[in-house]
Amino acid sequence: MLFEIRDEKGNVYNKVEHPAVVFDKDCGTLLKIGSREKMLAYFNETNDKYRAKGLDDMADNLYYMELPKDQDEIDRVFHNTGYIKRLYEKSFPHQRNAQ
Repeated sequence: MLFEIRDEKGNVYNKVEHPAVVFDKDCGTLLKIGSREKMLAYFNETNDKYRAKGLDDMADNLYYMELPKDQDEIDRVFHNTGYIKRLYEKSFPHQRNAQ
């Protein structure tokens, strides 16, 4: 099944089988959304660039997460600023206290 990455007007930017995101888990800023493979590549590339520049704090806040295979949830992540942080905290509640 393919899931759509679409705006609030219904314009489709991408269709993916395995939706995933890269985001800043400290502030909840969504950096990129798309297919699992492309998001893993983006995460690794960005993480490496941050670390090469000595930006270890930024690299530590960078997070990759696979999204639920639920179109409504994918829409909420893409449309609502900060929603990914709430979804992350709901999915991994033990991580909140580990920081």
